[in-house]
Amino acid sequence: MVGLLAIICLSSGCFESDNGRDNDQLPIAVTILPMKEIAEEIGGNRISVTVVVPPGAQPHTFEPTPALVSRVSGSKIFFRLGPDLLPFEDRLVERISSFHPDSIIVDLSDGIDLIQQGECGCPYDHGDYDPHIWLSPRNGAVMAEIMAGALIDLDPEYTEFYSKNLARYIARINEIDQQLTEDLADYQNNRFIVTHDAWGYFARDYGLEQVAIHVGGREPTARDIQQIVQIAEENSINVIFVEPQFSHKAAVSIAEELKATVVVIDPLAEEYLDNFLIVADAMKGAMT
Repeated sequence: MVGLLAIICLSSGCFESDNGRDNDQLPIAVTILPMKEIAEEIGGNRISVTVVVPPGAQPHTFEPTPALVSRVSGSKIFFRLGPDLLPFEDRLVERISSFHPDSIIVDLSDGIDLIQQGECGCPYDHGDYDPHIWLSPRNGAVMAEIMAGALIDLDPEYTEFYSKNLARYIARINEIDQQLTEDLADYQNNRFIVTHDAWGYFARDYGLEQVAIHVGGREPTARDIQQIVQIAEENSINVIFVEPQFSHKAAVSIAEELKATVVVIDPLAEEYLDNFLIVADAMKGAMT
């Protein structure tokens, strides 16, 4: 039995275990689903994680219910993306701080080179910077280190536990980053068309250029669509990427005119690191 458990653990990539502490977990909150994987890989079974934005919801327009605000307020730490990135997140922090002035709020954007809004063309009123910081494995490493530091400060008795989990996760991030760097290098066409301009950090890391269908928070006009069609024809783009959280109508219209394929990529997938490999495979197919 012990041998079988060891085999199962090795095959599933178990994190460092903290035996017997499931009834004493630290309640932690994160803004979006991809951050849950990072927190759980670092915190293991020392923590339980509440995700503010539920699956299928759109973070740019999301508003938490009073019950969710109360639950997040009861967390030991709220890991948020950062100030002036998502409007609801700023409002949520204000409400938490008013109810619980001693709440620990940790900004995961600290130390990340933010892309200015004008550079990403992002369509929503979320301040001066592109909020999609998690869509980069390299940024994910920064976020993991910040989470580990905050958990160690909160729970110093388990410093070694958190540190080992962090080292293991960073090693995996580095492997994926290296694989993506190799897989996405030296394509003659490095442009891709996507519904929502969320992939600026990913594009920056790997020398790509995204072209967004939705600009300025509105549906594209007929002229906008023709401009995108022209870009696609000039760059021999035959794949249009769509996202589950956004309307596919304009993307399908463009794809029909180009006789292109529509492919779904999810910026909010729960399987954070594995999702980068899925997206990279899709983009390789689009840029060949």
